Parts: sequence; structure tokens; C-alpha cells
Amino acid sequence: MPTVQISDDLKALIGRLVADGAAVNEVAVIEVAVRHYAEDLDDADALLATAEEGMAASRRGDTVTIAGPDDEATLRERLWARAMVLAEEMRAGGAQEDDEGQRRDHASE
Repeated sequence: MPTVQISDDLKALIGRLVADGAAVNEVAVIEVAVRHYAEDLDDADALLATAEEGMAASRRGDTVTIAGPDDEATLRERLWARAMVLAEEMRAGGAQEDDEGQRRDHASE
């Protein structure tokens, strides 16, 4: 395993975490830190992709303007009605969502 140089401040922090029982040893601290860093990168990628999808929808004009309580109520009603249709389709076995949230028809499989 390669040796990594870290600052004295980080060494002290790692030592404190081990002494406080937050980790069994120094390697465990580094492993958890790297794992969290990788997860943060994945989260950032997902957030960026979602933002890009939203911006593309906005450019297409695929937006809803909510100017007040009446608009909010109308949007909620539309979403609820659509959710009920999808739920009924799923109960009937006609369509289900895959892991990516995409609908697929079991009859065509």
C-alpha cells in the first residue's frame, strides 16, 4: 500500500477519532473518509444531472407556474389524479416502473 503524506492537523484529528473510539484504527478513519468522499461525488453527479434535466425542461417550455394557492391546489389535483392512474395500472399489472423510474409494460416483455 502506498504511503500518503498528510498534515499534522489531520494526523491529530485521526488520532483523536481513534482515541475517542470512533474508529478502531487510523486506516479505518481513512477508509470511511474516502468512502464518504466518493458518495459525495456520486451525490453531486446526481444533483447535476437533475439540474440539467430541469433546465432542459425549462428550455422546452415544460414548466408550470404557481402564482398562488389556487395554482398550487390545481397542480396538486393534477398530480394526484396522475398518481391514481399509474397506481391503477400497476395494480392491474399493465405497467410498472423499473429501478430508474421508467415505466415498462409487462405485456410487451
